[in-house]
Amino acid sequence: MIFAIPLDNRTPFSALTNVQLDADGQEVLIAMFSASFQLSEATGALEPAADPLPVTLGDIPAGAPGRSSIRYDSDACATKPGVDVVVNGTAYAPKGKPVREMQVGLQVGPIRKVLHVMGDRLYDAGGYSAPHPFTKMPIVYERAYGGTTEDGRVDPRNPVGIGYRHAPSSDPAVRSQAPNITYPEEPHISPSDRPRPAGFGVVSRAWQPRVGLAGTYDQAWRDTQWPLPAKDFDDRHNLSAPTDQQMQRLAGGETVTLVGMTPSGRLEFRVPTVTAPIRLVFDDRVEEQAFKPDSLIIEPDLSRVTLKARLSMVPKRNGPGLRSILFGHATPALVLAHRKRKPYFTSLGGDGTVQGISAWRA
Repeated sequence: MIFAIPLDNRTPFSALTNVQLDADGQEVLIAMFSASFQLSEATGALEPAADPLPVTLGDIPAGAPGRSSIRYDSDACATKPGVDVVVNGTAYAPKGKPVREMQVGLQVGPIRKVLHVMGDRLYDAGGYSAPHPFTKMPIVYERAYGGTTEDGRVDPRNPVGIGYRHAPSSDPAVRSQAPNITYPEEPHISPSDRPRPAGFGVVSRAWQPRVGLAGTYDQAWRDTQWPLPAKDFDDRHNLSAPTDQQMQRLAGGETVTLVGMTPSGRLEFRVPTVTAPIRLVFDDRVEEQAFKPDSLIIEPDLSRVTLKARLSMVPKRNGPGLRSILFGHATPALVLAHRKRKPYFTSLGGDGTVQGISAWRA
């Protein structure tokens, strides 16, 4: 019944709907929104991106599927009990001069996070060599502690990493035999060290600790619940950022600071606010919702910042039906056309989008 709900998008951003079943077998309609902005490194100014990040219905890996980290997490989840802050970035040596090690940092709201970046190291005679100089280093989990050995032993926190029982990185381009990315307080000095996998990117839903929140899928689930989600599914499973990059709320206007992840050494900007309303047009009423971001994706190498948000609802049986979803500043006549399920027309011209009002503000 709810598969045919039309979504009318009157913004420069991306929007899509999806339907899922919850643990009780109820259909859940999910409206997902993605607002991408182009960022000026020189001024910190933002404007809608010419190459936006769309709503995605599946995980997008950084490399070979199943053998690489996740670059973009799927948007197809009903709720997020918090806000993810994700950075897909690179460490740049100061002034472009080769260094053996450096630090990079992220600051936004209550989040203060620093990672240590080292050049490639080789193992010999029971220890690691000095780091090789570098000018830039991808900050990816393929270069963080973890890994999968040839005999199948796995670090469940980061199966694609490096250093776990001398495991090589899943990325064949990585020549290092020790992690390049660590927490400053947890260096990887000897093969016996077991530091936390360090990174700013998405933690795969198949890795710990995230997979531990997905619920229990045992014989009892097969007998009584399959193919629905487990009854003990925890919504925190839908949060994809490392736990030290999750926050309760993102209001807009917060200052974001990146250190060591641009050639200039420092990038600062303020989180924009999407002001375009989201209208739910029912048979008997129109409800207006605000765009409340639950994900902030920062990509300094692409000069792109993306906010993602979602709404989810379980339609009530025998209640007023949801006719459409309208995203953007619209005239009353367009809203009325949606309510009456009629084509929009006016002798004054235009398509029903309110002109002169931006869908966002800095």
